[in-house]
Amino acid sequence: MVERFVVDANVVAKLYLKDETYSDKVHLLFSRFERGEVELAAPRLIIYEVPSTIKRGAVRERADEQTWHEAIKSFESLGLRIFDDSGAKYEAMRLAIKYQTSYYDAFYLLLAEDLDCPLITADEKLVRGLRGKVSNLISLASYA
Repeated sequence: MVERFVVDANVVAKLYLKDETYSDKVHLLFSRFERGEVELAAPRLIIYEVPSTIKRGAVRERADEQTWHEAIKSFESLGLRIFDDSGAKYEAMRLAIKYQTSYYDAFYLLLAEDLDCPLITADEKLVRGLRGKVSNLISLASYA
């Protein structure tokens, strides 16, 4: 049986930016994805968040123009299972308020809840803030 995970933009962007922490974990996860051992899903929001994160990396000189062009092209063909999140606006807001997270993070949490699978995030602040409140959250640091 193939394991399924929701991944957030911070995890995916680590594929493309240099000098990233836990790049070994990201490459392990995505090599398993390429071999069909895991399925990776995300809300539609990720198609905007990953390029935005790559842009921040470019501004901080962690990705030159050629790198970010290739990164965006590669991301577009990565093959993540993208779920329409347009009907989830109000439920995401409820979760964001309930857990005191960002509205964006709530979309990932909601999808993980809907798919009954873990969310893998590189956002340690989110992991700490939801410890004991959400059981389906995995820190990229602990992914094995």
